[in-house]
Amino acid sequence: MIFLNGASSSGKSTLAKALQRALPVPFLVVSSDQLIDGGMLPERRDPTGPFAWREHVRPRFFAGFHGCLPALAEAGSDLIVEHIIEFPAWRRDLARLLADLDVFLVGVHCDLAEIDRRERERKDRRLGEGRGHVEIDRIHTFGPYDLDVDTTNGIDTPLVDAVLTAWQNRPHRSALLTAPTD
Repeated sequence: MIFLNGASSSGKSTLAKALQRALPVPFLVVSSDQLIDGGMLPERRDPTGPFAWREHVRPRFFAGFHGCLPALAEAGSDLIVEHIIEFPAWRRDLARLLADLDVFLVGVHCDLAEIDRRERERKDRRLGEGRGHVEIDRIHTFGPYDLDVDTTNGIDTPLVDAVLTAWQNRPHRSALLTAPTD
């Protein structure tokens, strides 16, 4: 499993597809956005009650997303996961769920001005969402990565090759298993 963690609009999806094309065996690309874009979530989102996104639906949705990853891997699928590990508790949960799997954790970093530019260009993200993941949620501070990459200048062949080389030479113990800091 190649696990990409980075802010919204940092280039995770582009990197995931480039890696998928370059790998010599089939890898599935998995993200929570795919489930959301596929219509999985209820359209109704109330501020309170059982349809409250933040209090009820979101925690169960992401617990399920995290839980599906080992199921897919244990069924024999090689995975490229693109995700935003927003909380130290999520990292702990993922470490527990994926402890028996071969996971290569990649920190996907991008200059904040470039993230802002990409959000304006995409128009399918809330402006400031990616910046918030870095500055407020501090997604890159919960523990080390097996590899850090910078996608500010885009995704090119040398970057993809660097990820694949590092993945092929990966350590036996994933950085994901390092306890997160709170």
